[in-house]
Amino acid sequence: MPAQRPEDISGLIAEAFNANDPQAMLDLYEPDGILVTPPDGAQKVGLDAVAEALQPMFAAISAAAITMTSVLRSGDLAMTHADWHLVGKNEDGEPVDLTGKGTVVSRQQPDGTWRIVFDDPVGA
Repeated sequence: MPAQRPEDISGLIAEAFNANDPQAMLDLYEPDGILVTPPDGAQKVGLDAVAEALQPMFAAISAAAITMTSVLRSGDLAMTHADWHLVGKNEDGEPVDLTGKGTVVSRQQPDGTWRIVFDDPVGA
């Protein structure tokens, strides 16, 4: 489901993690969208690179809670900040329990929906 407002993106990301549906998250990005990957801050540009970066995340995370904390909007651009909490297990079966503050910049599309331009999960 596409985001109808920039404020919807955080909830749709959480839904994608909770449904273990990386394609649903990938569908939120513009074709040239950028995902900043922790912990090194590497920038993954474009849908293929973002999809590759999402694979290990979705393999480890079984539940997500994301709460949007602010939105700044100007015309067809918006920047949102959110608090997130992800839980699951790593490839060794050890518990994963992560929290952070992220920033998403999104743009309104010609059809009125919103897609991610920049996604920095630790850049709040």
